[in-house]
Amino acid sequence: MKMTNKTYLAGFAAAGLLAGALAITALSGAASVSAREARDDDRASTPRQAPKCLDGRNIGRTHMVDDHTLLVYDTWGNPYKLDVRGPCRSMNDFSTVGFEFNGSDQICKAHDAKILRSENGSRPVKCLINGVESISREEADALDKG
Repeated sequence: MKMTNKTYLAGFAAAGLLAGALAITALSGAASVSAREARDDDRASTPRQAPKCLDGRNIGRTHMVDDHTLLVYDTWGNPYKLDVRGPCRSMNDFSTVGFEFNGSDQICKAHDAKILRSENGSRPVKCLINGVESISREEADALDKG
């Protein structure tokens, strides 16, 4: 089989295309690693924000900040500030707190649930929630100490 100059040129062209494709693939892989590292750095530098909705199946500690503010932590330590009214205004940190849900067990806004408050094992009373806000752990620490 006799090789001509055209055959050599076609072979070199194909090899060049293959080498170019490999180089582009290697560069794009390096670029995606750099982009991923940049995203990880951004996540590390921004404070972690709790999910918007409080998951009623995973309620942790509660703290009554004042006569209308109940601080609720989920089991992962994410804080939520609830604005309460009615008989819950006289709650304290020794009150037993639960929730009665209207639909799902996610508390995203007022009226998604009612607070059930009990003192010393007495029959629970229901209280309305005026608002729910996911707050940062720093804000919660300030409210806890306040």
